[in-house]
Amino acid sequence: MPSYVITWVHLAAVAILLGGLAFIQFVLNPAIRTMASEAQKADLLRSIGRGFRTISWISLITLILTGSYQMLKESGSARIETDWGVVLMLKLLLFAITFGLLLVHDFILDPYAPPSKSSTPHQPSSNHADLIQKASLLMAFIVLLVASYLATM
Repeated sequence: MPSYVITWVHLAAVAILLGGLAFIQFVLNPAIRTMASEAQKADLLRSIGRGFRTISWISLITLILTGSYQMLKESGSARIETDWGVVLMLKLLLFAITFGLLLVHDFILDPYAPPSKSSTPHQPSSNHADLIQKASLLMAFIVLLVASYLATM
């Protein structure tokens, strides 16, 4: 497969992930706060969140695969041992942190799980999940900034 196709797939996965996270934080969450019924809020957020969770993890796996391919393509060169390689390692570290935050959000806190009979609408874990999702979005934008800088080196 040509390198430009791999790069395009990588960039499309970034756009899908960042766009979805930004949509949830800046459009969906504020709109849900204006709804009167707590049950409707929970159902809508759960439905959209579960759908996006699948898309976001497909995007993350795509980023890992395409990024690994691109990195292996460069690893044979002396470029890895330069400032470019240091910035690449920083990008990978930041991506790993972002991946970890999303992992905690989606599979440990799991704000989109069906409610249990003993749960209340405003559980502390949902506040933690929102905070972690915001941190994930911020980290993802920082990864994008570092990637942009890397592309100019």
